[in-house]
Amino acid sequence: MSPGTTDLILLILFFVGLQAWWIIPIIKKNNMINKRGEELKEEIKQLEKLYKK
Repeated sequence: MSPGTTDLILLILFFVGLQAWWIIPIIKKNNMINKRGEELKEEIKQLEKLYKK
């Protein structure tokens, strides 16, 4: 192994960790918003069926 390999590997892991630190909460929040949107669509469909009768 050349002298700078371990430093480079640590730097890459650190960079990936920092990227994951801010992007994972965004993905989780987006999934929660999408789930809520699906629930609202189902509720709207149920109300439309109720008022069509």
